Parts: sequence; structure tokens; C-alpha cells
Amino acid sequence: MSSPQVRFLGTGTAFNSGGRGSQAILVRPASASPFLVDIGPTAMQAMARFDVDFSEIDRLFLTHLHGDHTAGWPFLLLSQVFVAGRSRPFHIHGPVGTRERLEGLAALCYRDVLPEQAFEVIFHEFPVEERIDLDGAEGMRFDLLPMHHHESSAGLRFRMRELTMAVSGDTGWCDNLERLGERCDLLILECTSARKQSLTHLSLDEIRERRERLGQCEVILTHLTDDVAQELALDPLPMLTGAHDGMIWTLRSGPLAT
Repeated sequence: MSSPQVRFLGTGTAFNSGGRGSQAILVRPASASPFLVDIGPTAMQAMARFDVDFSEIDRLFLTHLHGDHTAGWPFLLLSQVFVAGRSRPFHIHGPVGTRERLEGLAALCYRDVLPEQAFEVIFHEFPVEERIDLDGAEGMRFDLLPMHHHESSAGLRFRMRELTMAVSGDTGWCDNLERLGERCDLLILECTSARKQSLTHLSLDEIRERRERLGQCEVILTHLTDDVAQELALDPLPMLTGAHDGMIWTLRSGPLAT
């Protein structure tokens, strides 16, 4: 692949407004294996819909532990075991409590079949505090900054050879959010409502007012409703796009329709 690619498998809220899937983002670096950021409960359906080969994915990063960002894990695990026949390890990076949460989900769903698993799931848990230059494998480094949403919430900034991108996860506006997009090519930012409704989620009004604080990177909004996307389409902001399920972003071309 000549250019890194980001595919939005799910761009909706926990309520799947407008038929949007729950958050799941597939990143394909140009010179490393693909990885996921978040895995909402609709992720496997989206991979089938958009012809994504889930067996290629070796890593999952979690922005926080709410179900609309994690509950697709049992179904990915099941598919890796029985469809892909996976044998190589799978790595999961997430806040402290990730292993307990994901193993609990998997046991609740498929306790009787998971002993047949023939590969190791390796958990890399981190405290939710500022951490810089962590090892993401295959030459990738990443940073994390605590966000204002839940005790497990961290924005993640990935530094690959060809691309630096950040994912806020769910958050209200905070100082660390303004820092997250520094020196990035792409910032994937939550935007849950058009008008401000919550201190722990972002609104389009806030982003319009404070867009310049996010730096010069391209911004793509996710975790949104169709109302947000439609309002943005009618009154756009420079270098800012509302995502939709299946959308592909490339470093050279920006957002591509699918």
C-alpha cells in the first residue's frame, strides 16, 4: 500500500442514531499490519459489509471501557478462533481494567467454546495518566493523554513512519484535547450533538467556536448523529469532515466516499 489508510467501520453513538454503527476505526499503516481503535458491538457486521479481512488485524487499542467501544470483542475473538483459525498472538492495549472487562465479556457470551482458543491474547494495560512514546510495535509509537469523560478515558496519538494521527475517544472539552492534535496529520474527534448537552461529550457548536485550538491538522468527526453531519454539510468548516460508516481517509487524498 502506497499510503496509510483509515477506515471508519462505525461512526455513531451508543444509540446508533440514523443506523450508524458503534465506534470502530481500522488503521492500515503503509508498512505495518492493520490495527483497530475501539471495537463497538457492530464492528464485525461492519467488517463483513465493507469486506474487511479481520484475520489480518493483530492489535486493538481502546480509548475507554464503555460498551459501545468494547462490546464487539467477544465476536472478533470468536471469529478469530473458528473462522480464521488464528494461531499468532493478538495484542490489546487499554486502560487498567481492560483485561478484566474483555475477559468478562467473552466469558459471558461464549464461556463454553473459548477454551478451544489456540492463540494467546496479550494485554498491555496502562494507567490513565499522561504517557509519551509508548511502544505500539512494528515501528509505531503512541502517546496517551487523559480525557474528560470516564475514569478510563484516554486520547491516543499514534506516530507511524508515514502518518501521525490521534483519536480522542469520548470526551468533553479539556486542555489535553487541545494538546492531542499537536503535530498530527489527522485528529479523529468525537462530536455527539449539534448543541452542547453534556460536559463529558463535545458539540458542534463548541468545535466551531474553538476549532483554531486544535491546530492545523485535518479533523474528522465521529461518534455523531446525522443531525451533526447534515448541519456540518450545510455550513462546513475548513479541514473538518463528518464521518460516515465505511468512509476511507488517506494521507494523500483526504476523505473518500464509499
